[in-house]
Amino acid sequence: MILAASAIILQNNKILLLQRSNYTEHYPLYWGCPGGRAVAGETAEENVIREVKEECGLDFKPTEILKKGVWEAREFFRFLGTWSGEITIQEEEVLAYDWYSYAKAMELPLSFDYREILELLHEKGLLK
Repeated sequence: MILAASAIILQNNKILLLQRSNYTEHYPLYWGCPGGRAVAGETAEENVIREVKEECGLDFKPTEILKKGVWEAREFFRFLGTWSGEITIQEEEVLAYDWYSYAKAMELPLSFDYREILELLHEKGLLK
């Protein structure tokens, strides 16, 4: 089974979302959190740290699993965590980024299970 992970990056009750470019067969031009598939031998934690650095230039430290599950033979993890640095997007994979409130994020075309993730964050009071 393929391992995949993504980071839920929050600031001032808003979430960082990236718009996926056309490089991908799954959800091109949709919005989601930074993340992706693991390389051989990577743990979920190592995977999310590497993917966040590659896609948006931030240093991410996972602290909690918000959700895990299986989608199309992929075991996935959605991590909450701390972060630092300045955003620098990887232009091959990311078209745009921004910080979104719950209401504005819910208006976007969201990839994978991110609508559910936004609802979970809103219920916990982490995203307003």
